[in-house]
Formats: sequence, structure tokens, C-alpha cells
Amino acid sequence: MLKKIITEPLIHFLLIALLFFIVFDRLNNDSLEANTITLSEGRMEQIRQNFLSRWKREPLAKELENAAQHYVINEMYLREARALGLDKGDKVIDRRLRQKMDFLIEDLVTAKEPTDEELQSYYQQHIENYQTMPVYSLQQVHISIDRTDEQLEQKINQQLALISQGLSPESEVTLLPNRMNNQFSIQIDRLFGDGFSDKLKEYPLSTWSGPVSSSQGQHFVFIEQRQLSANKPFESSKKNVLKDWQYQNLQQAKASFEQQLQQSYRIERESSQTNKDSE
Repeated sequence: MLKKIITEPLIHFLLIALLFFIVFDRLNNDSLEANTITLSEGRMEQIRQNFLSRWKREPLAKELENAAQHYVINEMYLREARALGLDKGDKVIDRRLRQKMDFLIEDLVTAKEPTDEELQSYYQQHIENYQTMPVYSLQQVHISIDRTDEQLEQKINQQLALISQGLSPESEVTLLPNRMNNQFSIQIDRLFGDGFSDKLKEYPLSTWSGPVSSSQGQHFVFIEQRQLSANKPFESSKKNVLKDWQYQNLQQAKASFEQQLQQSYRIERESSQTNKDSE
């Protein structure tokens, strides 16, 4: 029955007539302020800047007038759409409004410029974030774990015996490089797995050590050079410190704003029993 009513041409006509009635009512509303679109100097400057940003040149007088007219027509459409309630329950509009609120909070937070003292204090409190990355030059011998535990132990003992005699351990066939020069710890971890470079910090230089476990198997390593992390100077890190300081302030501002919102709103939850009763 409902489907038949919806498909009736008369219903379509009535809906269109209702739409025109609402628009007519809006256009003839007694409130002139609601139907007034003001092209202020600031708005015209914004329109000019938008044209300049898009076309990389100043607009001619006629082009600026056309752009202003386009803004006016677009604003009319938006106001009529809102009057018809078309902005209600639209997920795209909801996401955009949330974005604009986020941007508003971000603009308010980033407008505050920190002093050098504030940045230096933040830098000292988070010094671990402003350090150079460890660098290694080393050789490595790979031992495959594709064997039984007994065979693996026997193979490792053979390598240890060679090392104790002052000889180099014997590497098995592998796609891993046998030598790495001046490689950052992150580059080493990409080859051998996360955390592998951390195990190299305590091994002595210029001697074979191991075995060291990795995601690729077992390894004996000969560390030729090692440059551990060091604190970067404040001045060279200042730009990153500022970004991190602003990000932390932004998160704190959002958390504070959301806390205030939750105090301003009352949340009601319907229980499953209430839903059953309503049925």
C-alpha cells in the first residue's frame, strides 16, 4: 500500500508544491535580517584571496564581481537548504562540522607563541625525542635455524670454537649482507628485525661476539665502529620542539574542551528493557 502511494504522480506533485511553498515562505519572511547577505570588506578580501590562490593572479574588476555573485548565489542555496532541514542527519556535513570545530580549537591553541624558556623546558623534559640515531659499522655471520635444536647447538659451538682460536666464524648462504658500513640502527632493524640493533650496544668492538638472535636466525657480529645516541643541540631541534609543544598543547586543550562538554550535556541511555516495553 505504501509503495503504491509513493509511486502516485499526485503525491509527487504535492511534494513539489510543498517545496515551492516553503521556499516562497522563506523568501517572503518578515525578517529581513535572515534574508540579508552582507558583502563586507573582509568578505570581499577573502573572495579576492581565493581567486588569487586559484589563478595565481589578481582578479579583474568584472572577475571579482562575478566571484562575489557566485558567493552570494551559493550562500542563498545554503540558507534555503538549511531552512528545509537538509543539513540534518547528513554524515558528510556532520564530519565537516566536526572538522571545523577541530580546526577552530587548533587555531586558538597555535595562536599562542611559546617563549624560548618554555620551549627549552619542554626540550629538557622530552630530551629522549631529540637524539641522534646510533650508527654501526659491522660484519655478521649468519647461522640458519632451519635445523633441530641439537643441530643448531652443535653448529653454534663449532663457531664459538673457531672464535676461541682467533679465527672468524663461517657464514652460511644468506641474502643478508655480510658487512654494513655506517648504517643507522633503524636500517639494521629493517634487515634483522625490530630490536636487533639494541642488542649491539653492549658488545665489545673489534672482536667476534654472539650469537645474537634475530627474525632471520642466529648471528655472530664483529662491530668495527659504533656511535651511540647523543642529544641534539636545542637550536637545531627548535623547529621540531615547537611542533611537539603545540601538539601537546592541542591535545590538552581538546581534552579540557571535551571534559567541559560532558559536564554541559546530559546523556540518557535507554535500557534493553525500556526498548522491549516500547514494543
